[in-house]
Amino acid sequence: MKKVLSTVAVLGLVAGLATSAAALELKVKGDYTVDGFYIDDSNGAPALPGTEAGGGGVALTGTKAKSDAWLQHMFNIEAEMVVNDKISMMSRVRLIDWGTVWGSQDDTNVNNGRNMSIERLWMVYKSDIGLWDVGRRPGAAFGLSFIDSVGNFDRIMWRSGKLFGDTFSAHAYFQKNTEAEAYIATTDDQDTDYYEVAGAAKGGWGSATLAYGLTLNNSGDIPGTTEAGFETNQHRIKGVGQFKIGSNMGLDTEFDYNWGEKDYNQTGKTDQDISKFAFIADFWATVDALTGHAMYFHTSGDDDNAITTDIEDYGGTGADFEPLYILTGAFGRILNSDQGGSDAQTAGVHAVVVSADYAATQDLSLRAAIGYAQADKEKTSWDDEYGFEYNVGAAYRLQDNLIYAVHLGYLDTGDFFKKGIAATELNNIMLASHHLTMSF
Repeated sequence: MKKVLSTVAVLGLVAGLATSAAALELKVKGDYTVDGFYIDDSNGAPALPGTEAGGGGVALTGTKAKSDAWLQHMFNIEAEMVVNDKISMMSRVRLIDWGTVWGSQDDTNVNNGRNMSIERLWMVYKSDIGLWDVGRRPGAAFGLSFIDSVGNFDRIMWRSGKLFGDTFSAHAYFQKNTEAEAYIATTDDQDTDYYEVAGAAKGGWGSATLAYGLTLNNSGDIPGTTEAGFETNQHRIKGVGQFKIGSNMGLDTEFDYNWGEKDYNQTGKTDQDISKFAFIADFWATVDALTGHAMYFHTSGDDDNAITTDIEDYGGTGADFEPLYILTGAFGRILNSDQGGSDAQTAGVHAVVVSADYAATQDLSLRAAIGYAQADKEKTSWDDEYGFEYNVGAAYRLQDNLIYAVHLGYLDTGDFFKKGIAATELNNIMLASHHLTMSF
């Protein structure tokens, strides 16, 4: 703790001295959140990320499903240091990382006690031909929250800003995902690089963006060998549209199609074609204080987990997309990819969700939702039904910068989670959570 306080003090001193010496402007914002969770009959859904400990509340006949309750918190500080009217330094520091569990509870399998980390640090330069972002900045967010998992990425990025006026915009960037050969004398390329270009338009009708991306993944290559490892070239076309229908209705939609090849440099090893697809359509309407959504979303899946000639599973609906508390919730560990993979993410999904949000007063908002989901691809002898989910929630503004929220979810678990074993006994899942968030 002393180390953390010392580091914060040093950073504050440096910022203070720099501000006084160069007349810089320092803008700071942040948030502190305390979350409490209870999951019943989930067989340890929040436990052991990367395994099938939970995955839909499976309990073999004769065993008791695991329940769990825990508290965790997080503290973010985002700072912008304005050097002059053309240059700014942007950053985000996490004094307490997400998922820091009170009491170091072992069965959540997270790195408890994690504290200060500088997650993002990048420069923004406002040039005559657009904005340039250089450094470690936020990324992996595009359009809607669907299939998004916002993270931190090393980029050189150009954004058009107001270069093309208010109607059109564009961006392009190079992103270094993996650097595996720095300071290593080798002729083998083991890096993973990503390139993206995009164009967007907006007007009274709404907005639309279309992007092309290319991933060159050589991380599977083994230095000094000629017949080992693999290389992957993957293309993508993704688009998002938010269209207005009159003054109080609209349609939000997004798609992402990936294709390419995983090329094995091994004799007798069959190369794999890549073909992945994700799509969402969300129709919404607002009447006074009530806003309703009717949503369909889909990610492609594979028939099984074995290596086949095609790679078709998209890999989940993203860490940031949570229209349902359990099926798409971080700790349901079913379709959300935040806590690791699952059989459901491999099998893909077709889902429909109907929800309503009601602003009961200026400070109190209420939410209700019902959803149904099934697998995109049926695995041999497995059922395709994930089940029905029912949600209610409420949020109350205690002060302008302090909000308390409560969420309740119930999943009527489908037979997919029997995993093809008829004797398996399923448990319906209940999740209760509450969240206190202070922002500044």
